Amino acid sequence: MLLGLLGLRGPSALFSGFSSPALFTVATVLVMSAGIVESGLFSGLGKKIAEKVSKPSSQILAVFLSTSFISAFMNNVGAIGIMLPTAKRMAHRARVSESTFGIPLAYSSILGGSLTLIGTASNLIVSTYKFQAFGESFKMFDFAFHGLAMIISGLAVVFICRICGFGPLGQKKLAKNNKKEQTEQEAVENVIERNRKKSLIVLTTLVPAIVFTSIGFIHPAVGFGMIVIFWLLTGVFTYKIAILNVNIPIIIFLGSMFGISSVLEKTGALNAVVHLISPLFTSLSPFVLILVILFVTALFANILDNSVAAVLMSPVVIELARSGAVSLNPDALLMAVAAGASLAVVIPTHQAAIVVMNSMEFPRGSFIKTGAAIALVAGILATFTIFAVWH
Repeated sequence: MLLGLLGLRGPSALFSGFSSPALFTVATVLVMSAGIVESGLFSGLGKKIAEKVSKPSSQILAVFLSTSFISAFMNNVGAIGIMLPTAKRMAHRARVSESTFGIPLAYSSILGGSLTLIGTASNLIVSTYKFQAFGESFKMFDFAFHGLAMIISGLAVVFICRICGFGPLGQKKLAKNNKKEQTEQEAVENVIERNRKKSLIVLTTLVPAIVFTSIGFIHPAVGFGMIVIFWLLTGVFTYKIAILNVNIPIIIFLGSMFGISSVLEKTGALNAVVHLISPLFTSLSPFVLILVILFVTALFANILDNSVAAVLMSPVVIELARSGAVSLNPDALLMAVAAGASLAVVIPTHQAAIVVMNSMEFPRGSFIKTGAAIALVAGILATFTIFAVWH
């Protein structure tokens, strides 16, 4: 509004961000997550895990891997919604603190989103900026290289913490309290049952859409938009549920920021900023440059938000590459931004972490200490991976 009042750009330019395909894709992914939950596709997953795996440590591993996989194809909070009741029941059966399962659950849902284009909004944002700058988007599984590296890092750190016996991952078993346990058990049993018809519709439409978008045959905004309409028509979810799952604040924020980024670029403000900071980067080796960009983005992701971090850093690294100040593939710089935005695991400001913390009451201190270790290890390993693949 202020930029409009100052006359720097007209309304068509200021609100151009709301025509971005990434904005529509984010909205459709949020709604698709609701459809997966409503179908009950993953209902009973926790029970099957508990039947086959009895040791709490092995159950934590199974929950971590399962949540990471689910989170790669749907909204982080949606993945939490599917796995949270399972994690709570496992903690109650094992008579351990809920945080024993809760903290790994939060980490895995955040890190799992880094695997695919649709796993987290920040990946979609990075891909959108690449398309605007170079006329080509990242494909569905281009993020999987560093995503796998970060998930493996997170898993390793979590289990090292458990083995060493510090933090909630190493807490002793709780004393029995049958009445309280029964009440808590009933509270987490309210899970959407699997609907075979809805699950079949979800599977037979989602898998082809993922395949077609991954090979570039169809744009995610079109493919996933068609899926949402089809799921509405076939009753996978209602119109009301679809609308409730569109995160209006996120949509307004992203649409506004895309427009503001365009204004900054066309007025030369962005170029001026890059020209000012470019001497700091020209002396860095390509590997160190990727590392610095990754951790600066991770800092923004933890203090502000992962989407905000992607919006702030993507145009900067693109302009940095265009200026010729650094001799590095722009894809490597953008992947560093994507990886850093997915490392919001230190300060519990991420939506997924907040949901788990409110439900399973894990201590902030333990989350921050373990998350800092994960961010450090995952960031370094992701840098090596990005350098090897994209440099």
